[in-house]
Amino acid sequence: MADTSSSSGFLGTGMSGASMLGVGALGAGLGSLLANGPGALPSQFGQATTNANWQAPSGEALVGQGQGLVGQGQEALAMAQKGELTPEQQAQLNIYGQGLTNQSRQQFESMGMNPDQSTAFISQTAANDQQIMAMAQQQIQTTIQLGLGEVSGGNSLISSGEGAVSAADQTLVASGQAQIQQDQAYSNSLMSAFSSIGSLFGSIGKAAGPAAALLA
Repeated sequence: MADTSSSSGFLGTGMSGASMLGVGALGAGLGSLLANGPGALPSQFGQATTNANWQAPSGEALVGQGQGLVGQGQEALAMAQKGELTPEQQAQLNIYGQGLTNQSRQQFESMGMNPDQSTAFISQTAANDQQIMAMAQQQIQTTIQLGLGEVSGGNSLISSGEGAVSAADQTLVASGQAQIQQDQAYSNSLMSAFSSIGSLFGSIGKAAGPAAALLA
């Protein structure tokens, strides 16, 4: 029978021992990878994502407010274009016109004249109507300025809101891409670890063939 003590010692203290140490080290590294997972993104990404999650709804709210303001401004401009007054403006105009009429009647009565029987009062009434029309035009101009201001302010809010939403979207996209890259790096590390262990086991198998022949 062949003496196997020297061969056994060679395998136990030489290649087999080193190979097993290598497998142990690779296994420990793989275990650490599996235990830790891909890990979390750097803190700045977390803070940026938190800010973006708040910024996007805030921007959308600004857009909604701006659209409402633009709508009000457009309604005001449409009224002014048709020469219409708001209920408040019409009420003011009625009070103003009634005041002019009362003042004119008092003037004629103070001169001992009956306003209802005086042709001069008719002329005075026509002059009062001109003043009422002038006030109405002023009110329409006020409506135009109000409408233009609302449209301008609304567009400004829409622009600010859309900018906030866009910035939030870009932040979320950047965080998502960073997460994908980190996950891909983790996946590559796992594949590399498994490949290294497979290669080492293959080397052990090749080395075991000649050794087994010596033991035969």
